[in-house]
Amino acid sequence: MIEEYNTVIKNPKKVITRFASCYPNIYRVAMSSMGYQIIYDYLNAREDIYCERVIYPQTKSIETRSDLADFDIVSFTLQFEEDYFNMIDMLKHSNIPLESKDRTKDHPLVIAGGPCATSNPLPISNFIDLFVIGDAELILDEIIDVNSDTNNPRADIYDFLEIPGVYKPGHPTKIQQVKNMKDAWRPIYQIVTKTDDKRFTPAFGSNAFLMEVSRGCTRGCRFCMSGCMYRPRREVPLKTLIETAIKTRQVTGQNKVALLGEAVSDYSRIEELCWKLTEEGFQIATPSLRVESVSDELLEILKENGLKTITIAPETIEKQRWKLNKPMTDQQIIETIDRAMSLKLKVKMYLLLGTPYETSDDIMELINFLRDITSKAVRYNTIKTSVNPLIPKPHTPLQYMGFDYDNLNKKFKTYSSRLKYKHKQENLKKATKQYILTNSGVELNKLLKIGHNIHFKDWYKIAYKINETKNNKEKILPWHEIDVGIKESFLRKEYEKMKESQITPWCESDGCYKCGSC
Repeated sequence: MIEEYNTVIKNPKKVITRFASCYPNIYRVAMSSMGYQIIYDYLNAREDIYCERVIYPQTKSIETRSDLADFDIVSFTLQFEEDYFNMIDMLKHSNIPLESKDRTKDHPLVIAGGPCATSNPLPISNFIDLFVIGDAELILDEIIDVNSDTNNPRADIYDFLEIPGVYKPGHPTKIQQVKNMKDAWRPIYQIVTKTDDKRFTPAFGSNAFLMEVSRGCTRGCRFCMSGCMYRPRREVPLKTLIETAIKTRQVTGQNKVALLGEAVSDYSRIEELCWKLTEEGFQIATPSLRVESVSDELLEILKENGLKTITIAPETIEKQRWKLNKPMTDQQIIETIDRAMSLKLKVKMYLLLGTPYETSDDIMELINFLRDITSKAVRYNTIKTSVNPLIPKPHTPLQYMGFDYDNLNKKFKTYSSRLKYKHKQENLKKATKQYILTNSGVELNKLLKIGHNIHFKDWYKIAYKINETKNNKEKILPWHEIDVGIKESFLRKEYEKMKESQITPWCESDGCYKCGSC
């Protein structure tokens, strides 16, 4: 049983635009999404719009139990590539034609946004009328206004394409981002979920609300899509954060604040922020922390606030970290773990296999490094590891890399057989699908219509076909029409520097290196 508070109730007959905000994943994931909360709060602040939520596997809205076909606009938030299948299922089970070409003026306008839609919308472009490239609060108002002024959005599609950040294949666009975080939308009236069922409990617990401290990251990790797409890093002023937390607590009744951002621990006044929140009586939760910016003071504050586990991402061995442009040393990692253990905190580590030019000796070095670290554990489960294959992503220096399933399979077998303690690892077949969903072009639309029932041998063949395409330097990458600010010449230069294990320093400490995003 779920109880919700702060759900918006309006009369659908008394608004101009009915907007279905769809999340093609389960409830607990949807309600843990800051972007999803922003859309709901932002649009419902307008009296002429009623934004309702539709969360997979349902195809009717939570607020009024309306079918997707009853709305003027149907919007999908795409944070994970595998959600494409759920999105297609939701459309198939509604009264809306699956493909854009089959829709008429009587059907809702179907749009999509989020990291996946921004990075490479081509694989699902047959199913979506328009893509939102960038921050929703800069683009959605204009889409809604144009839609309300037309009787046939498909006939007037070029009116939408004049809006900055709106994309349809064949019409290049540039990402739209909030430049000053003072202007970013902060959802005060967040939906509060009360339930004893863990299947529906949001990621940070049912007693927490979400708060963005920043957007973007400029550390320059060569494998990180969000770190490349959402540059530069922009911070919310400290005073604004404290005021936001207090206001949100007043309307939600929640006392725990989850600090969010691509690089939370890089926030310039992170210790001061945590102390002030503590003084105001808040509990604090955080996602993964950067080893380089985790201070003793920060750990002590978080421990005092009830934190039980810190999450860090060493990724791989020191030599390979240099290739990834993540120049943290083994010693820094060990010191961070030692500090955490001294405070009786548990540690979770994220790792990668399949980093560029990785050898079998590198795998063994990683295993030995992990053995040394886990030997520090004073009791079972004090240190946990999660290992995933590196998946090359669009708009990153590693976008020119392929994905070798056979080679990775051997590496994972070596890793699992030699590392005896229990660890979590990604399913390699699932990762292969993700590589394809991330790196394909329009040709994938036909396959996605089939849905989940695609044999792995077909995925395997497609992956190697993509690899062959990437090996041809004359071929244009499918996402070339999406300008995220970072220059392709910079990405190619970074790719070459990766081969030589050359570091590109953090621009916030060593000055601008002209990547194009500023």
